[in-house]
Amino acid sequence: MPSKRNQPRPTARPKVPLAYRVHMAYNPSAPPETVLKSLPMGTHDFLRVLGALLALNNHQHSTKNKSVSIKTMQDRSRFYFGFFRELRHKTRYSNLDPRQLANRHIQAMVDRWLERGLSTATIHNYLSFLRTFAEWIGKPGMVQAPIHYVGAESTHAHRKQVATHDHSWTAYGVDVEALIAEVALVDEWCALQLELCYRFAMRPKEARHLRPHMAILPREAANPRDAAAFPECETFLRISFGTKGGRPRDVPIVDDAQRELLDRVMAAVAPGAFVGRPGFTADQNRTRFYYVMRCCGIAKSMRGIVPHGLRHQRANDVYEAESGVPSPVRGGHADPDADESARHRVSHMLGHSRSKPASSYIGPKPRRRGKGGGAGPEDPPSPEGCPA
Repeated sequence: MPSKRNQPRPTARPKVPLAYRVHMAYNPSAPPETVLKSLPMGTHDFLRVLGALLALNNHQHSTKNKSVSIKTMQDRSRFYFGFFRELRHKTRYSNLDPRQLANRHIQAMVDRWLERGLSTATIHNYLSFLRTFAEWIGKPGMVQAPIHYVGAESTHAHRKQVATHDHSWTAYGVDVEALIAEVALVDEWCALQLELCYRFAMRPKEARHLRPHMAILPREAANPRDAAAFPECETFLRISFGTKGGRPRDVPIVDDAQRELLDRVMAAVAPGAFVGRPGFTADQNRTRFYYVMRCCGIAKSMRGIVPHGLRHQRANDVYEAESGVPSPVRGGHADPDADESARHRVSHMLGHSRSKPASSYIGPKPRRRGKGGGAGPEDPPSPEGCPA
């Protein structure tokens, strides 16, 4: 009889993704409405309830009559599963049916989030997810504003959207082009993606999904709104894949560095393909990108920088070129009229139709002086806060 030492070890069970476990928690052969009706209110089987609710509603936008992205569905699934698991295991509400969610349960979890030191933006995002979930269970308006749960004196009461410090790479003493060259020694594709973020203010996902051969447009084919913001520009780069909210934008091609980069990108990428390693899926390219970023020290815990900082870099550099002075977040003080013009162009380059979102990158608007020397009523002092 063979000894236990010589017996083969049992094969480890493959790890099933959390979102998939939640989605398949209910019986996939039965409609989610049937599953919900078969489970009495107060059931201990919260996974099946949650899975059925997700199957029934997760594809829908919270306020508009349209579907949401796969990423949003995955983020919701992960959050709801983690929320109810923590609520049931770490608070006194150990037997809660997700359909019985109430404000006392939300308060208990917000208190835990504050103890864990979650950021203001994270807490506000989580409450937004719960606001959507309340609609699903027939309790619209149940989830209150964050101030209701954290108190009026808390720094988490309001989400501030004006930059108070520069998130650009140069603000952390980084030579942008030298660091991208270091990345190219590890992975040329990741370096190209970073260059696109640097030259065109792209988000990393937009750079990975760019199809360059179909993206360069003449002025007459560009979005009229973007073309009007840059009347001197004759060529634009359309960014339409991987954008936030699915909103395309046309970014002006204004200098030789941008043109040289696009020539290299088109030489490396096959017609119709995106900027990523051939044969890799979008998820594999994403995983590879962030792996290389960590290898090269591009992480908040290492150098203090992240890839998204290149979008801040471009926004602040363009503002300085347009206004003639550094951006407010870099300590500059432009004339209000020059600031408004530069802010308008930066916003369009970033893909926003209003100038207000640019404050998350370049800082608050300068105060416009009234007759008495104070701030004019049309332009009150902007609040301070953290960039998005």
